[in-house]
Amino acid sequence: MEYSPSLALWDDKPKRALILKNLLDMFAPEDKETTLLPNELLPPIENHDVVFLSFDECDEAALSAARSVRISNDMTYLMLIGDKNSNFQPFFKPKIRPSGVLFHPLQTPILRESLEEIAEEFQRLTQSENDEMYVLKSEGVTYRIAYRDILFFEADNKQIMLHTSGQAIRYYESMENLATVLPGYFIRCHRGYIVNIRKVEEVRSAEMELRLSGGYRIPFSRSKRSAVSDALSLKGQASADVN
Repeated sequence: MEYSPSLALWDDKPKRALILKNLLDMFAPEDKETTLLPNELLPPIENHDVVFLSFDECDEAALSAARSVRISNDMTYLMLIGDKNSNFQPFFKPKIRPSGVLFHPLQTPILRESLEEIAEEFQRLTQSENDEMYVLKSEGVTYRIAYRDILFFEADNKQIMLHTSGQAIRYYESMENLATVLPGYFIRCHRGYIVNIRKVEEVRSAEMELRLSGGYRIPFSRSKRSAVSDALSLKGQASADVN
């Protein structure tokens, strides 16, 4: 992996924590071992690229640790490690947003694969963020909109409506072309909508809709359910409620 993420581990079992730490140290940067986090984990905590949260039961201690990680860094990859009979559902909330699930006993090949995926995603996001502005022309006026300010794109007959928190701009473009030129954190969730995954605050599976910052409600189609779930997971925005 070209990118070597800084790793941290929280475990409610001290002996198991040492075993997992030795395993994770195989993938930690050469100049920094895996950080063992204290059982009572309160924000703010030191910034880490990837935090592994290991537990036997989904109790308040584990949930509190997960919340502390997310509060301290919104973009940390939070990986849950539990038993195959563990109940992971309570972790899949907007304020926690785990990035993935692994199982005890943790196997080296599976761990390697997970970290390689994280490294690839990190590099892709970094490359996307280097191109910070979206440029469009509407009624003879050229607009430069920061990607971070875009909430979603909406198809409107043969035109597109770009929405930010403060404006809506109508211009000529196709959804098909947009899907190929936008950064990876934009996902087509419906034939008529492309959303900025980083603006998703909640997933409502029963209503088949995404709740965005600003109170926007965007539908997602059944055919896009898997793509939405994968995109949210990779961005640290996952909700098991999508499935």
